[in-house]
Amino acid sequence: MENTSPSEASPEEARRWKPQDVSAMNIQTEQDPRFLTPQLAQLRVFGLALSDPMRVLILGLLAEEERPLYGQEIAEQLGVTAQTISHHLQILKNGGLVREERRKNAFRFYTLDTANIHKIRETFFADDHLGLQTKQETRQRIVEIFFQEGRLLSIPNQHSKRRIILEELIHKFEWGRIYSEAEVNTLLKDVYDDVSSLRRYLVDEHFMLREHGRYWLLRPHDSHE
Repeated sequence: MENTSPSEASPEEARRWKPQDVSAMNIQTEQDPRFLTPQLAQLRVFGLALSDPMRVLILGLLAEEERPLYGQEIAEQLGVTAQTISHHLQILKNGGLVREERRKNAFRFYTLDTANIHKIRETFFADDHLGLQTKQETRQRIVEIFFQEGRLLSIPNQHSKRRIILEELIHKFEWGRIYSEAEVNTLLKDVYDDVSSLRRYLVDEHFMLREHGRYWLLRPHDSHE
């Protein structure tokens, strides 16, 4: 199957052809010095490959079938012409998302290029490249916001943040020791004045057990982290 130029495209294909699709965008970005590095050039091609809904449908079909598909088969399942599919498959190949395999019967079969997709993800979209905070960094940030000089400024309303605060508080208690309510109050008073709320949250969130006015940790500290 050959690629179709805008002048040769059918009315259906012409509607799909966008100025930025292939040639125009290639010329524009190749002349832009910001795209001269190999990584940015690769990212540009990858972004172009995902910029059209039909190409996303092709990727979805290949992922769903989990077997090689030939161009005409893809075209029939998506209800478009073989020329349209050929055009989009070429862009997906250039973007490193699809592999082409020619067989003896002259059909070209296509599969997801999973190895290269994983490589692209590690190169551009891993957490450290995106600047995303790790779980530990997020936790530390919340602790810094709600504690000042060892005192709790307020009890967070958001459940996930409140659990992080409670996980910090249980380090004031020893694993295996049973505390009276007065002892619990004394330890919590060093941190926050509303000790009754803290006691209730520690029990309700299953950090501590309470029975007949006695309190103890439900599990060792490390089990919460």
